[in-house]
Amino acid sequence: MPLIVRLVRHASLDYQAAVTLRRAVLRAPLGLDFTPDQLAAEGADTHFVAFDGDRLVGAVVMTLYSAEVAKLRQMAVSPEAQGQGVGAALLKTFEAHAHTSGLTGITLAARVTAQAFYERNGYEAQGDVFEEVTIPHIKMTKRLSPG
Repeated sequence: MPLIVRLVRHASLDYQAAVTLRRAVLRAPLGLDFTPDQLAAEGADTHFVAFDGDRLVGAVVMTLYSAEVAKLRQMAVSPEAQGQGVGAALLKTFEAHAHTSGLTGITLAARVTAQAFYERNGYEAQGDVFEEVTIPHIKMTKRLSPG
């Protein structure tokens, strides 16, 4: 089946499934979880999910960082779907949505293990490696072309 990437509403069933995926891929391996306040705060965010048929295989969150820049957060791809273009498809949809929303750039804090993925997709590392949620991260940015 073709991969489908689409927006989902906060607190919807698909959003809840995305939180479960993000928890399993990004939080649980570090012994962490989301707080109710963290999830409630995501009501102002834009949520994207990737489905392979009826199976949720990826998710990412867009938070407005400023009037011109989106922050990419919580990119998660299910382990069995990694390396199959899910992350790239989520990123393409995220960038297209940011562009059509009039935003001019994207910023993110990438796990150092994901830095090469973002570099292959046009992101540039900024500054030094820092620790976030107990693991090394690097700030990365990308300018979106106007038009």
